[in-house]
Amino acid sequence: MKAIGWLLGLLIVVAAGWAAWHAIDPLLSEGDDSAELDEAPSERDTRTPVRTSVVEPRTFETRVESLGTVEARESVTVTASVTERVVEVLFDDGDEVEAGQLLVRLDAEEERAAVREISVQVDEARRELERVRDRVADGVVTQQQVDQQRSRLSEAEARLAAAEARVANREIRAPFSGRLGLRQVSPGALVSPGTPVVELDDVATVKVDFAVSERHAGVIDLGRVVHGRSAQGEFEGQVSAVSNRMDVSTRTLIVRARVDNPDLVLRPGMLVNVRLSLDPVDRLAVPEGAIRQVADQHFVFRLTEDETVERVRIRIGRRDPGYAEVLSGLDPGDVVVSEGVSRVRDGREVRVLPPSVPRGAEGGGSGQ
Repeated sequence: MKAIGWLLGLLIVVAAGWAAWHAIDPLLSEGDDSAELDEAPSERDTRTPVRTSVVEPRTFETRVESLGTVEARESVTVTASVTERVVEVLFDDGDEVEAGQLLVRLDAEEERAAVREISVQVDEARRELERVRDRVADGVVTQQQVDQQRSRLSEAEARLAAAEARVANREIRAPFSGRLGLRQVSPGALVSPGTPVVELDDVATVKVDFAVSERHAGVIDLGRVVHGRSAQGEFEGQVSAVSNRMDVSTRTLIVRARVDNPDLVLRPGMLVNVRLSLDPVDRLAVPEGAIRQVADQHFVFRLTEDETVERVRIRIGRRDPGYAEVLSGLDPGDVVVSEGVSRVRDGREVRVLPPSVPRGAEGGGSGQ
């Protein structure tokens, strides 16, 4: 019985040890970036598993971000030019109008009567000129009398033009095509020079003005694409003008972009975010995960022909999401370790795993 008890105790200890080993075995594989790899090394393959990337050119550019203000291509507050009473308002708030369209008619009865009166005088002066001109050949009328009559006709025509201008001043028209704002006059109101009637904006195409630091002033080209975002969504335009003068208080330069606005969602005065890409250049690039930094120096592990890695010092430049610009240290076509970098050492042999499959791509479809 005592021997049987010892045997049962030994079996219990062995079973507990086996269970504990399998419980902690997954934990031993955690805490290393190689856990992200899809394949673990076999028991007999002691090479470090890694994934690699080929060093290839990539476009890097300087992105300038700024806040901009939307302005109409043309904008004016339509006003009266004479003191007169409003007879008729021919528009509604927010109307789309064409250049020259009549908006407001003012009282012009006296002016129209003057036009009719002077028109009669012009016709009479013209007939008299024709009569005296025909009698010059008979010697009854001198050339001097003809010239005097011609002067009278010119004076009458000038008075007629002035009377017609006074009538035109009492017809308020749209100076250009665009969208009207809110009406500010009513029939019967007395207006005077400078009295606002309505705002008019041409917003089929808008201007977006934004500030750029002076260090970028030399690389801003006309026609360069500008990307922006407003509360209504994203838009795209082109640089159309650059200010000649620098703001001495902020050391910035005002840049103007021209943006098509077919849906009229961009309105004058809106605040928008603007992004301008400058001096694009194609340079070699490596994934940011492949870079290891020691103090102010940067290194990558380059794969050699015998499947070992060598540590290479590189000089990096600009950053792009997920990538870094390589200024020196690598050549096109070089292969560098991009995953499992923390486990490799200079001169160590590695085992290159196949590229990882993005999550959700294994099924090859959307699963509908």
